[in-house]
Amino acid sequence: MELKCKVFLRYCTCLAVIGALLVWPAPVHSAVVVIGARPYLERVAKRVVEILEGRYISGNSLPIADYVAPIQLTDKGLSITGNVSFHSAFLAKIDSIEFDAQKFSEIFLNTEVTVQGALKWHGIGVVLDFAANLEEYNGTGTLYVTYNQFDFPLKVTKPFNSTEPSGSLQFMSIDNSNKIVTVGYPNNKYVQLISRAIMTNFDFRDYMIASFRNWNFQNLLKAVIDEVPFPEVCYNC
Repeated sequence: MELKCKVFLRYCTCLAVIGALLVWPAPVHSAVVVIGARPYLERVAKRVVEILEGRYISGNSLPIADYVAPIQLTDKGLSITGNVSFHSAFLAKIDSIEFDAQKFSEIFLNTEVTVQGALKWHGIGVVLDFAANLEEYNGTGTLYVTYNQFDFPLKVTKPFNSTEPSGSLQFMSIDNSNKIVTVGYPNNKYVQLISRAIMTNFDFRDYMIASFRNWNFQNLLKAVIDEVPFPEVCYNC
C-alpha cells in the first residue's frame, strides 16, 4: 500500500511540473530594429535626385562610350548590311526620377544591416552621332533614342561595429524594349532601318547599355550618406 502511494505521489508531481511548464510565459526574444529606416532611405533618395538633377544630367558626368555594331536587316524589299559606328553620345534629358517605395526592404545579418529600395528614371533621352558603312548606303547622321524607364537599386549598409555606413547605386535594367522610341536624321529609308535596329538588334542596344552599367555614383552617394545621418539601431526593441 505504501509503495502504491509513493508511485501515485510521484505521478502527481510529474503532472504538476508539466502543467506549470505549459502555462509558464514563454521567453520573448527582442528584435534589432533600425528606427525610421524607410524615412531615412527616402531622404537619401531625395537628396541623390536633387544632386543628379542639378549636376549630372548635363555634361560628361554620365559618359556613353563609342562603339561599332553590325547590322543586317531586311524589310519590305529593303536590305541593309554592314556596320554602324556610334560616337559622341550623351545623355540629353531625364523627364523625372522617383523613389520606388515598393522596393523598400531591410536585411539583417550577424554583422550588418542593409536598407534598400530603388530609383526609377523616366523618359531618358540619349543622342548618338553615327557613321553608316553599309553595302547599300554610306553616310552620317544622328539618332535620338528615348527610353521609357531605367531601374537603379539603392542600398545603404551599416556594420554594427562601425559608425560609417556605405552605399551603392547602380544601373540595373531598362524597361521593355517595345517602349524605346528612336528618331533618326537624315530621315531617309536607310536611317529609318538603322533607327529600328535599336529596338531589334541586341548589339546596337546592349553596347549602349554597357555604358549605363559603368556609370559611377559612388562619390555622389558617399557625400549624401555623410550628409544624412544613419538612424539609430535599437538592439532591444
